[in-house]
Amino acid sequence: MFDRIKSTPAKICLMVSALVTIVYSMNFMLFADCYVTGGDGCFTLGFTNETTAGMLSYGNGGPETAFNGVLMFGVFMSTMLILNEGAKGMWKVMIPVIIGFVVMSVTMWAYWGDLDSSTTPKYIAPVTTAIYMAAYFLLKAEDEVDDGMSEFKMGLNIDDKPSLVAMVLVVVMGVWYSFMSLVMPEDRIEAFGLGEASQEMLDAGLGAPSTVTVAVSGSLFLVYTIWTAMVVLDGAKGKWPILHPGIFFLITATISTYMALVDNVGEISRPVSDQSVLDSVAGPLAMLLVLFAYYRMRDEGVEDGMTGYGAGIEEMTPNAFNVFVITITLIVGLVFTANVMLS
Repeated sequence: MFDRIKSTPAKICLMVSALVTIVYSMNFMLFADCYVTGGDGCFTLGFTNETTAGMLSYGNGGPETAFNGVLMFGVFMSTMLILNEGAKGMWKVMIPVIIGFVVMSVTMWAYWGDLDSSTTPKYIAPVTTAIYMAAYFLLKAEDEVDDGMSEFKMGLNIDDKPSLVAMVLVVVMGVWYSFMSLVMPEDRIEAFGLGEASQEMLDAGLGAPSTVTVAVSGSLFLVYTIWTAMVVLDGAKGKWPILHPGIFFLITATISTYMALVDNVGEISRPVSDQSVLDSVAGPLAMLLVLFAYYRMRDEGVEDGMTGYGAGIEEMTPNAFNVFVITITLIVGLVFTANVMLS
């Protein structure tokens, strides 16, 4: 299994990282409302924030926790890509993830304060970061993870102007979101205009998120922002490994957002604010911009060297990737639909 990775210790580290991110991702994406209410009378993957009604953290930040799960899903996909396709030249995938994980670990401890929820996440984050960093350093030798790093060049190196504009817009959106979430999380929370949540809203997991939850979003979003910026600065050629996880994240985020809106029809929901409307539009817009740029950048070699060893394809064609994207989209859509119908 995962024979493209030569270093066995590195392979184990990557597998552990992938396992942690997919478990947290699924638990947050699909069962966030149950997670933030302590799991009383509902289903999770075995762990919650360990709160009960009346506690400070009870019922807070369900939608934001779900979004963090979607962000983790993209990171999981990037780790699986390395495991399946090999680590050669994958510094461009791993270094942004390391930066995001380090920032997440620091901000969780910095903002935790007097939260009375389970402290497990603030220990899991730095441990997972250390394991992922260990994988990177173990891949430096025979797996050649740093191949091509010396050739990285700074500048606006996307030749197709519409693609360049689209990608720059996505970078600007990412920088703004990450900055606000990391540096001014209280302002982000206040912009939703939630006020004091009723007990009914808390029971539904719709209370205001904590600064920790918002900062985690900013940390993980930083990964995607750096990935996108690298394409802008170094050009599109061969950048499929850092664009594919972002594409799957944006597709999943869009499906998750609108399935949640459908699920909340006729149910208790948060008040609509300018910020909530902006967020519900920003995700699909970013997805369309990235997909628009990606398909135009095929002429610039964005898919050069694209493999599909995980699917048993030694050389993945553009059409094969199109089918793969549609397949993943359908699967994600079915999973969220089933979750809504069964909840």
